[in-house]
Amino acid sequence: MIIIFIRRMWQCRAFISARPAARGITLLGKRSAAPAATGQRLHLATPSGNSPENGAFIIMPTPFRHSVIAASRAALGVVLAAVLFTAVQAPTSVRAAELVDVLGRPVTVPDHVERVVLGEGRLFYAMAVLDRDAPFKRIAGWQNDLRKLDAKTFDGYVAQYPEAARIPLIGETSEQSVSVERILALKPDLAVFSISGHGPTEHSPVADVLAQAGVPVVFVDFRVHPIDGTRQSFTALGKALGREAEATAYLDFYNRHLARITDAVSSLPDSARPKVMLELLAGAWQSPGHTTGGGGMGEVIAAVGGRNIAAGVVPGAIGDISVEYALTADPDVYIATGSRNPGVLLGAQATPEEAAKSFAKVLARPEFAGLRAIRDGRAHALWHEFYNSPYNIVAIEALATWIHPEKFAEVKPQQTLQELYDRFLPFKRSGTYLVDEAPKS
Repeated sequence: MIIIFIRRMWQCRAFISARPAARGITLLGKRSAAPAATGQRLHLATPSGNSPENGAFIIMPTPFRHSVIAASRAALGVVLAAVLFTAVQAPTSVRAAELVDVLGRPVTVPDHVERVVLGEGRLFYAMAVLDRDAPFKRIAGWQNDLRKLDAKTFDGYVAQYPEAARIPLIGETSEQSVSVERILALKPDLAVFSISGHGPTEHSPVADVLAQAGVPVVFVDFRVHPIDGTRQSFTALGKALGREAEATAYLDFYNRHLARITDAVSSLPDSARPKVMLELLAGAWQSPGHTTGGGGMGEVIAAVGGRNIAAGVVPGAIGDISVEYALTADPDVYIATGSRNPGVLLGAQATPEEAAKSFAKVLARPEFAGLRAIRDGRAHALWHEFYNSPYNIVAIEALATWIHPEKFAEVKPQQTLQELYDRFLPFKRSGTYLVDEAPKS
């Protein structure tokens, strides 16, 4: 199939197009030793260990590598032309508005957007705020990550809105699984992609194919730069969907709660900022020490007046630290994220008892049980999906109260969560999203 060939060409280009940096090669957020001058040995691996083609590599001389890159680009152009000639034609409509997405790209969107494809199912968290009156009406297709990675939330959606279970899938939980043919067959007015994550990103050829087919693509970000990304994304989506009033209302709520925190800690010196370890999917990830670096939730830690022990060690938004490093860093506060067993059971339909019991098991792991923060009872947990959601304002407040309990004694994250449901979401609140205190042993 034409689209399969495009994908293979892109994967080939990914294997051969990386250039050596001064001290090594940066590939998908992880650095490796510099290759020999006669060729490239490229081992593709993400910080989380999810490597394309199971970490395959290719060795080729640099001149030949450049020739293959040029040839692959030319071939991709020919194939794109074939796709545009043979693919299902995208719908045409009156061009109405121009916006700027989080990449700074001007995007022209059609009037009356009625069919939206989401590059990740979890981007629906934002759509639900903007389309509260009919949250699934515009969703023409999405990836299956919401069902697979946040199953309890998905089940809750289906219980209230059965049509959610019938939304067509464009892929599973990875960019490689996304079918451009399926997207075009759905005749979307708009595609919404994240700049990073489990779906097509800013470097994906999928966006180029859709743009050439006349489908505008808006890039959003709730993951890499969660605070600024949330604000920029809502501004862009509000304009794209004709929901500017709803976007403004949510951002007013968001900024008001955020400023209460950031204004109080912005001038704190490092000596007054407690050291924080945040472990992502603690107990559920394949190895201990899965964490956040300078981006992602690391930006939240800094914004609320903490010092992330992984900042400067993990170069991107997500990566790993060793157990030995964590013990040596000796954090003042330990925070785990979770959403499923065998980690911390948090999120929709989770009871407080289930959350506390599962968190106790995570804290008892021999790797980190000796951390001073855990011994002293300064251990807390929050729903994992806050890391990639506009609802992260709840996590921002929670981290602030855990890192500076005296300074933010009047901040009530649970009340903020309730306000979010009451004012902005069409769903009934259920489940447990925070564990404020470590279970007593």
